[in-house]
Amino acid sequence: VDSILQNISFGIQSDKFEDALHNLGVSIGFVCQRPDKEIKKGPDNLWGDVDGQYFLFECKNEVDENRSEINKIEAGQMNNHCGWFADEYGNAKCKKIIIINTRTLSYHGDFNDEIFVMRKSKLKLLKDNVRSFFKEFKNYDLQSLDETIIHKFIKPHNLDIESLTSIYTESIIKAKK
Repeated sequence: VDSILQNISFGIQSDKFEDALHNLGVSIGFVCQRPDKEIKKGPDNLWGDVDGQYFLFECKNEVDENRSEINKIEAGQMNNHCGWFADEYGNAKCKKIIIINTRTLSYHGDFNDEIFVMRKSKLKLLKDNVRSFFKEFKNYDLQSLDETIIHKFIKPHNLDIESLTSIYTESIIKAKK
């Protein structure tokens, strides 16, 4: 788990980051894809659960951490990914997230859908909760773990759908002219 989590950091090469985010999703029970890598279309990462809740991720972990705004090119890219998702999955529930260390959208850019941002502090919170979740299993025989035991630890570590859709992201702020 630590090898996955260490690659989910700002400044890490994008392919390593996206691969680690994919593996993180799989490790906590999601069906995951990397559409941009696999079919050259769509977001960097897509997680789906059995109840039809999706998480779409656009990863901007290599941009300057001190950058003040999400630029209009990045906004346009995110709009394209949202369009791709709508074409592929229709009206499925989807939390659309851009991972970047600013929550301010440039005055010159616009989003067509409701987009949320995951900044460094929220990314760290997610990583910390995943790490503590996996520590719960240190006294278990991994071969004998069943879903009941695993699910017992999901909610206390805020890795349930409700938590994933609410505590790890922030709303976008539109810059003024």
